[in-house]
Amino acid sequence: MKKRRPVFYPEFNVEEKESKVEVLEWQHMRPGQNLKIGDPSNKYYQYIYTSLNFDDHKVENLKKLLNFKGMEVVVISILKMKDGSFFAVLERKGEVFTDKISRVYADLKNAYLRKELVV
Repeated sequence: MKKRRPVFYPEFNVEEKESKVEVLEWQHMRPGQNLKIGDPSNKYYQYIYTSLNFDDHKVENLKKLLNFKGMEVVVISILKMKDGSFFAVLERKGEVFTDKISRVYADLKNAYLRKELVV
């Protein structure tokens, strides 16, 4: 009869911990991935922005974002902020959004969960 090896610290068993970790779909997004801008979650898009400078946000910019519904975009990069949130830098495939807007920024987790960004 073969002896079993004792487990000294069962609460630190790595095999069980790895199987229980849930990975959400938005955490799999990487630069180069193609996405589509979905429906706004409110009257305007709440989690897609024209700039990360939140002091400069205006209602005019929010209205411009409504014209981007259904456009295909590419994730250029993903930024991790100090508070732990992730922002995706998005560009339109082969074109710019408007003459003044070439990139938009999206709060990755919230925009994906509210279907403002669709795979």
